Amino acid sequence: MNNLQKELAKVAGDMTASKERVKVRVLQHQTKRRQKPLRFAILTTIVTLCIAGFILVQFAAKETEQGALLLNEAQFEHFKQLSRIWGFSQEEGFSKEDIYRSYEQLVASYYFGESLGLTYTKAELEVERQKQIDELTSFQQSPNHAKLFRGLAPAEYVEAYAESLLPMYTMRTKLYEMYREKYPEFATFYEVADLDAKRYFQAHFAEQLSAFQQAHHMKQADYAQGSNKVGTVAHIEENMFLFVEGVIPADIEQLSKEEVFQQYKGARWYPLLADFSIAQGDYLTLRSLQEMVSERNGAIYQYGLADSVKVFQPDVTKRLEVHNEQEVAQILQGLSWQPKAYLGRPPAYSFLLEGVRIEIWKGYDGALHLYKIGSGELQLKGEQAQQLKALLGIAAS
Repeated sequence: MNNLQKELAKVAGDMTASKERVKVRVLQHQTKRRQKPLRFAILTTIVTLCIAGFILVQFAAKETEQGALLLNEAQFEHFKQLSRIWGFSQEEGFSKEDIYRSYEQLVASYYFGESLGLTYTKAELEVERQKQIDELTSFQQSPNHAKLFRGLAPAEYVEAYAESLLPMYTMRTKLYEMYREKYPEFATFYEVADLDAKRYFQAHFAEQLSAFQQAHHMKQADYAQGSNKVGTVAHIEENMFLFVEGVIPADIEQLSKEEVFQQYKGARWYPLLADFSIAQGDYLTLRSLQEMVSERNGAIYQYGLADSVKVFQPDVTKRLEVHNEQEVAQILQGLSWQPKAYLGRPPAYSFLLEGVRIEIWKGYDGALHLYKIGSGELQLKGEQAQQLKALLGIAAS
């Protein structure tokens, strides 16, 4: 310290305490500048959360929108191109609605398989790709089909038009494998899989399907096809049930499965679908989509596909005991049974005449509608209807 500094120190005295006070004030001032009011901090937090929430909502909305597409425009166009190779062109009698239904069925298989927890590997995807190439290679041998390839080799055609569809074909293959094991008795197990997939798809995505069809100006697909049948569940075995049309539970409750086949040639096996809640002896109506005959273990079996069932109380149809068969037969003698479709709802009465079941529904003005299993339908009016009512003990209405 020089002489000047010493003299200043003597005048000012000890400045240590003053330095400390200045330092404290400077630090306090900086702290106050850094700290914001509590209200400002809360507002900042709310704004931040809102921004983050908005971003999350946008991501979620985008994902929902993508998931709701289901039926993809580009995929559908590619499917139509492939359909031309396979022969599903309008010149062959297939409409765009037919092509759409095939495409919808393929997409349904994918989402249904996914809902069952089915997955596939990259290797399985490659197997499906090669299968598509092999099939297109066989088609390309035909001059009529070769011109449809637009100069592309089968592998190139798959890359151009089938690439986005390969996951769906792969999933469908996995689904068919699952149903082959689930329904070993059904030669057409794949049709059971298609039916289950279609029912699942329509139940969960009906609005999207309708919107897609409207956007393409297509007629709404009629999913209520088939014929309604009324009868009794005679037996349940694994994943299928034996249905006998035109009988009430009391007719077969004492019969074994073999005896049912002996007495009722129309007994038919139907697959038990996922939501079919039925039991042996149930009296029900079902909507039969198709019927077929198959051979298994040297025996001939009749099969069918049904997409809906409805169980009734067993006493909804009253069984009549006929004590005067000749007189009843005389009334019906000479009448023409028309091969019309079964009414599809439980009859009011049922009776056996010469070993054949005849069912009765009440009509307007005292008329009776009769259905004879294997023959068809006829209608009785006026005096004939009154005579039959009197013979069978049917109360006048």
